[in-house]
Amino acid sequence: MRPIEKKQAGDTVHYMDSHGQTVEHVIKEDYPVYGDAKLPLIGNIDRYCSYCEGLREVDALDVEHLAAKSKGGSETAWENFLLCCKICNSSKGIKVTNDLFHWPHLNNTFLSFIYLEDGRVKVNPDLPQLSRQKAKNLMELVSLHRFPHTENLPSPRDYRWRRRLETWTCADRYRHRYEEGELTADDIIEIAKITGNWSVWFTVFRGIDPVLQRLISNFPGTCASCFDESNHYAPIYRNPNNGDDPV
Repeated sequence: MRPIEKKQAGDTVHYMDSHGQTVEHVIKEDYPVYGDAKLPLIGNIDRYCSYCEGLREVDALDVEHLAAKSKGGSETAWENFLLCCKICNSSKGIKVTNDLFHWPHLNNTFLSFIYLEDGRVKVNPDLPQLSRQKAKNLMELVSLHRFPHTENLPSPRDYRWRRRLETWTCADRYRHRYEEGELTADDIIEIAKITGNWSVWFTVFRGIDPVLQRLISNFPGTCASCFDESNHYAPIYRNPNNGDDPV
């Protein structure tokens, strides 16, 4: 899951409105109509679901409340917002959310999970125990563990696993063409931004630093400090002083 650097109230973002005009916007602490925060969020992290990383049209994204409104979470506070596709949002529902979860704007969630070539997502077994539990809680919260022929079957509308599988197949083919000199890093980033599923691309291109660097710099809002530039952009702890959960 792509770790993101969420901007704060007072920061400036730019986004394109429905008329094709670029808008400069200063983020507010509160949005009385919380849907008005959608375009500023897109200006921050682009049109990608914060959880499954799928690229969506503006009208297919929701302003998602980290702490559910029905459980006491603020309906209007910028700090309580992320972007979410409708599948992840409906999976999350009104479940209680607290500090027993990893979050893409607070943790290095690329370390939280392992992406597999068949489209599955698994919790990283090498994490400390508390970190594993928080990652598992997030995975189950938005149902990223759904997969055919398992006890966690996808709903009839949930094709997130298949999109990851298709993206892996595409990324693997593009890696071979890049290594053969047929494609440039520009070509890779262009298709990666269209397909989404950032973590799949970052996994498949492990060891190819020019592409990894561009995946970090060209996807708006990606948390660059979550990766060690001096060590082939290996993911590192985001909260190294945070006791049992340094992720």
